[in-house]
Amino acid sequence: MKKGIIILVITYFVLFSNFSPTKGYNDEKIPVLMYHHLEEKLDNNLVISRENFDNQMKSLKEEGYNTITAQQLYNYLIGGMQLPQKPVLITFDDGYLSNYEIAYPILKKYKMHAEIFVITSRILENTVDKPNSKEIPKMNWNQLREMKDYITIQSHTWDSHYKFKSSNGSTNTALYGPGYINNKLENQTEYIERVTNDFIQSRKIIKEKLGYEPIAITYPYGVISNEAINSVKAAGFKLGFVINNKSVIKGDNRFVLSRITVNGNDSGVELINKIKNSNL
Repeated sequence: MKKGIIILVITYFVLFSNFSPTKGYNDEKIPVLMYHHLEEKLDNNLVISRENFDNQMKSLKEEGYNTITAQQLYNYLIGGMQLPQKPVLITFDDGYLSNYEIAYPILKKYKMHAEIFVITSRILENTVDKPNSKEIPKMNWNQLREMKDYITIQSHTWDSHYKFKSSNGSTNTALYGPGYINNKLENQTEYIERVTNDFIQSRKIIKEKLGYEPIAITYPYGVISNEAINSVKAAGFKLGFVINNKSVIKGDNRFVLSRITVNGNDSGVELINKIKNSNL
């Protein structure tokens, strides 16, 4: 009799109890940090020094944050994956050589993952090729391959990181709408074709060089249009990032996910506070 009662009680709890998954799983607030270039001893709005980047990564580690990949974020947002507690996604834009020379060793030191969003037309084949002397040096494909243990490469477009004169006469980003190409104003169809081809090309070259297709894209200057978002989807991307300085939560539009700008002057403590304030 006792055995029968125990079975009934267990059955009741299995069928009718509200089991709570690991804390934060359904309502996790996920900070996505945005970095660019690193220098040995320079900290400003867009550049961070080796020392301060190390301090920031150390602070994240000590505070119990766990780095995740863009793929894990996507799987979580569509409901198929449970994330570790205090997840954080670390991202870099543009593909600067400093990401390989400075950031990568520090990430390895703390066993932390990051995603680097590269302008694929700017990535050289190897160190023998001459970089564009007018730009901050970018990485080459050999270096990108070398970092695969802690880095995933994503897209920052094929070659749309620029601004031009738009249809209303103002200066705008290449993704936002039609603009003047060779002194001729694009029509809407030409604009959509241009950005779609750019997105497709960026995914294609990463697949050819690294063996996998990127699933995420960051929009240059954080600016995008509804038409370009449709092109992002058509090209096969699953995630797109803007810059709104707030954390990502389930239910956000996957193609306009926010990132938090990390200032080179932020101390480790200030970065942690910035993350906490982005959750409010």
